[in-house]
Order: sequence, then structure tokens, then C-alpha cells
Amino acid sequence: MTKSEDDDDTPVLTPKVLLAYRRASGGLRDFPVPQAVIFAPQKSLAKRALRTFFDRRVRGFLGEFYLLNSTRGRIGLSTGFGIGAPGIAGLTDEFCALGVERFLILGMAGGLQADLSSGDLILCAEAIRGDGTSPHYLPEADSVSSSESLLTNLSAALSARNHAHRIGTTWTTDAPFRELRGEVLAHQRRGVLAVDMEAAAMLAVAQANGRSALAAFAIVDSLADGTWKMPQNLNPARAGLEALFESALEVL
Repeated sequence: MTKSEDDDDTPVLTPKVLLAYRRASGGLRDFPVPQAVIFAPQKSLAKRALRTFFDRRVRGFLGEFYLLNSTRGRIGLSTGFGIGAPGIAGLTDEFCALGVERFLILGMAGGLQADLSSGDLILCAEAIRGDGTSPHYLPEADSVSSSESLLTNLSAALSARNHAHRIGTTWTTDAPFRELRGEVLAHQRRGVLAVDMEAAAMLAVAQANGRSALAAFAIVDSLADGTWKMPQNLNPARAGLEALFESALEVL
């Protein structure tokens, strides 16, 4: 049976085609492709990292993209791309097309367990796919897993620096104002540690492209027991992100 045009599942636009267009139009110049990319949604982490580890900016991508000179360009840092699944999915797809092999998102997340406090560190073993982007990349499933090797190595690096952390399931959602109380409580009972807006999408795109990826978080606010609580002092969460970043450099 011949496949009809209406059933053709070939993407009309691919990352490689888009990157070629940007190069041809002068919006993207050739540069040494890093082996790994760290996504930093929080600009506070990006600013601290760029002050400490130096950088070379590469223009032509959503937000800001830098090569860390202290790693001789082996690691790139992506920031300023906004929040949510679609943006990070598109960037991950583009970086995969360039040849990047490993991805790590370091972000802030809301705690779902009552014993989690601002600044606590979470490594995501798997992310519940409550987003609308991951189904475009992977078959239907409840969750998507992080790379076991990246997870193990980052956990070891954190432990070597005496940074306590927990490993477990997180929940990705597109709608922070539609985290319904019943759903929050159900995830809490299930043992889900935290909620974020990007992990499942990034992990799904990386997996669909045969690449390794990991999501890690510093807890900032809490939704435990169906009540939202935001600390007045954000410094513990910022310090947690910095701890994750420093350990991630060793791993990547």
C-alpha cells in the first residue's frame, strides 16, 4: 500500500535545515561544537558561571549561548531562552543536529514533599510527562528517564563535595497556574519529589536523538500538602544551583 501525502510523517522543517538557513543568511557562524550543553533557565546562575568560568558568546540561537573557555569549549551554556517545554525542546533538537552528545538542565523546582526545603538538591531519575511537547518526540508513556551514567556520575560528584541530594521522580507541566490541588496531592502520595516546566521535554528530545541527558534541580518553593509556600530568601536555592553547576563541570 502506498503511503498517502496526508499520512506522510516527515517533518517539513528540520533543525539541520534551519541551521543551514541561519548560516547562509549570516545569522550563525561556524564554531567548534561543544561535547555537552548545560541549560540554565535562571539568569542568576548563568551570570555567576560566566563571571567565574569566562566565556565566548555564539550568536544565532534562542536566548544566549556561550562556550566556557575554562573547559576549552567542551561545554556550552545556554540561558535566557525563557521557561517551558517548547523552547528547550527546540534548542535541544538544534544542538543535537550540531553534534552535541550530552545535555544537562540545572533549574529551580517546586518541592512536592513536606520534608524538602529551599536549597535542597534533586536529581531527576525520571520525569513525568505532563508537558505537551514530549509526545511529539516519543511514543506515549507516563515518564521519560534521565541517563543512568550521568545520574550516577553527578550524584558521586555531589557526594564528593559533601552536597546532600535526593534522587527520584519529578513532574513536568506546562501550566504553573493549573497545578491542581488534587493532582499535586496525588503526585505527593506517589513519592514524586518536585515539579518543573522543562525536564520531560529536554529528556525526550535527547532520547529521540540518541543522546544522553539529565535534569537536576534546586528546590525553591513548595507545593506540599496542596499549599504554595515561597521563601523570602532565595539565596539557598541559588547556592544549590551553584553547587550543581560546579559538580556538573566535573561530570561533563
